[in-house]
Amino acid sequence: MSQLRVFAMCVFSLALINSCQSYTSGLQRSVVRANETAAIALIRTIFIAERTYSLSNDGEYATLKQLVDAGFLDARYGGEKPLRDYVITLKVTPKSPGAAEGSYTCNMDPDTTGEIVGRHLYIDSTTSSIHINDSQPATASDKFID
Repeated sequence: MSQLRVFAMCVFSLALINSCQSYTSGLQRSVVRANETAAIALIRTIFIAERTYSLSNDGEYATLKQLVDAGFLDARYGGEKPLRDYVITLKVTPKSPGAAEGSYTCNMDPDTTGEIVGRHLYIDSTTSSIHINDSQPATASDKFID
């Protein structure tokens, strides 16, 4: 009878451990997706802010700090690490003499590694569509987000 109890406890313990691991990975996926959703919302906000800034500044685009200073973005986005688990790279090119406007590209890349990470995002001054890549920094040639 005692051996049966020990065996039952072992089986129960293994089942409990397995369900905890499954729960934990599901929780990790939820956190990654929530962070990715925040990154998508921010990259859309940057697009709108850049377009508005450009219309107000003779076709020039702005850095994150300039967008914050001009009041087009919230102050939290002017800091060193404005978004959890993502690195923002915003490159601005001033307009050339005689050109109607400058340009910009914006990448948002996960700064975490491991099995469960968010997707890479990209937008630029030529389109309002967000490009995504599952495994490397996104570019203008990657697929659009659904």
